[in-house]
Amino acid sequence: FADDYSFGILQSGIHWSWVVAKGSTLKGDQNYTSDTVFDTFPWPQSPTPAQVKAVAEAAVSLRALRREIMAANGWSLRDLYRTLETPGTNRLRDAQAALDTAVRAAYGMEAGGDTLGFLLRLNLELADKEAEGQTITPPGLPAVAPDSGSFVTEDCIRPFYDT
Repeated sequence: FADDYSFGILQSGIHWSWVVAKGSTLKGDQNYTSDTVFDTFPWPQSPTPAQVKAVAEAAVSLRALRREIMAANGWSLRDLYRTLETPGTNRLRDAQAALDTAVRAAYGMEAGGDTLGFLLRLNLELADKEAEGQTITPPGLPAVAPDSGSFVTEDCIRPFYDT
């Protein structure tokens, strides 16, 4: 996906909870596979336009902060995320928390609630709806986004299609 909202959902701690629960490990490292993780991950089903915008804005802020800190220190993304393992204040931790708050709101999830339990219940609910032929909100920018182009910033990854 080329949009900031989708990046925000996939970079959230909410998605990471699903990755840890549904993914496999390879030599102790998380292994992300589309069939066990991405394809089964339930996306927010009825976010408001304001919630979509909040997730996108938090995602843009997180990416900007990552670029700033990595450039200032000559760090890789892994070097940057290792800073989260140390106690104390951390701007990256704060930006991630802001993103997670926005994503929780898009799901209608209570702060401090059982993230994995919520996602599992939503997954089962959506599987039942699909089995009944009902429409669900698929991955990606939801239809409530007023102008999809405004959710794609210059630093987004753009799909490349060989012509």
